[in-house]
Amino acid sequence: MQKSRKGFTLIELLAVIVILAIIALIATPIIVGVINKAKKNGFMDTAYGVVEAGKLYYAKNFGNDDFTGKTFAFPSDSEELKLSGEKIGGGSLDVTTKGKQVLAIYDKAKNWCASKGEDDSKVIVEKYEEGKCKSIAKANAPVLGEGMIPVTIAADGTVKKADISTKWYDYNNKEWANAVLVSSDVRNTYKNGDIIPEEKILGYFVWIPRYKYKLFNTDNKGVPEQEIEIVFESKSTSKSKGSTNGTYLTHPAFTFGSKELDGIWVGKFETTGSIGAACINENCTTANLTVKPNVTSVREQIISSMFYATRSMSVVSNNAYGLKATEMNTHMMKNMEWGATAYLTQSKYGRCTNGTCTEIGINDNTSYITGAGNYKINTNQSTTGNITGIYDMSGGAYEFVMGYIKNATYNFNFDGSGFSDTDNPKSPSTMYYDNYENDSSTTSYNRGFLGDATRETLKTLGMSDNGWYNDGSLFPDNEGRWFLRGGTSLNGESAGLYYFKRNNGSMYNNGSFRIVITK
Repeated sequence: MQKSRKGFTLIELLAVIVILAIIALIATPIIVGVINKAKKNGFMDTAYGVVEAGKLYYAKNFGNDDFTGKTFAFPSDSEELKLSGEKIGGGSLDVTTKGKQVLAIYDKAKNWCASKGEDDSKVIVEKYEEGKCKSIAKANAPVLGEGMIPVTIAADGTVKKADISTKWYDYNNKEWANAVLVSSDVRNTYKNGDIIPEEKILGYFVWIPRYKYKLFNTDNKGVPEQEIEIVFESKSTSKSKGSTNGTYLTHPAFTFGSKELDGIWVGKFETTGSIGAACINENCTTANLTVKPNVTSVREQIISSMFYATRSMSVVSNNAYGLKATEMNTHMMKNMEWGATAYLTQSKYGRCTNGTCTEIGINDNTSYITGAGNYKINTNQSTTGNITGIYDMSGGAYEFVMGYIKNATYNFNFDGSGFSDTDNPKSPSTMYYDNYENDSSTTSYNRGFLGDATRETLKTLGMSDNGWYNDGSLFPDNEGRWFLRGGTSLNGESAGLYYFKRNNGSMYNNGSFRIVITK
């Protein structure tokens, strides 16, 4: 008799396959999770190792172990940065004022990066992407005063009140913080997310956070356009006082008189509205100044009228703008504040990407219309290349700034400005202007200050000085002691961030100005 063979039926085989598939579905994520966790732990260990290696490198090369407020690059060939026999691809170490390490490292070959924040127990590991693995040091949060409303501005120009508990700006993505002043009838009515109509807005302002920058031309040479290396810092951090190329200098614009600032609010557009005839001294209380797009800028005013009108926006007797006079200060932009805005623009937070920078487009509107008539589509004229930046800094109207060379007789220069030695006070407080040494030579570019975007940013020297991007440059002298910045719509290629020219401060058909707010 032939014995029958026993085996698996088709149904039994299918059942086994299904069971194995279920086991695989359960087991695979667990196994993958174990592998990924092991990888991440390895990355974390490496990240911690790089922090310690960075400390050792800094102490060895710079002779101390005080890392507060310091930033330095890891050279890829450093022996100190060998971990387990391998060299780290590169990176940087920032240290906050609390003394906690902030780390961003990358290794293109292994395709990873790790960031170590203020919490020493946490290291974040993520996939490396070109240009995405950065130091997580952040810009100072905007300091909002009473009457200032934080906003977001959509690409179509829609303005909404921002919820400051969420992300409403991102300097790493070239999205600068904006705020507005509004008319008194609606000042306290807007809730987060509400649209603020254009007709209710009195002024747009953009936050320039406090930073230090790496000096690149302290020896008064002509240098080509380049990205300016900027590191954001807090006012509680010890100021960087570099004086030679390669060292850091806290930008002077963030010291206002005896006060250290976390940043400044700069008018998003040239000043608009009007100045009353009574604005000739500190008793001016105009409520007619605005900072708005798509309208004609204020021009044909002497400097003293511009200055007093701007100051009046935050005096006790003027509540038109909602600014509390005891905490807020409005003033006409200084030459150094122009420089601070220009340098942030000339950085990775503005018009530069991976070391390549682009020039701001010119406002070529010959009627001096702010934003060239439609700032929503003219974003190339912005300091960021998008709608969150500052406009009209190239072309439009010339902009008077509070900066001049000394008079041969007086420390303050009166000239045609409207200020007089018989006024009370005789001249503004020294914190409101930048004072340059007297010199009759038009080529004495060495009188410029570090940070003011004059001498450091000259491309060529001599009788035909040219600023970066071939912007025109003519340093003030005895024929015209006051600075004009930016050029006009008629200057073409020579207009720009690095344009400066002389003037005696009197009424000028092409001359406007810009408002700055500090707290």
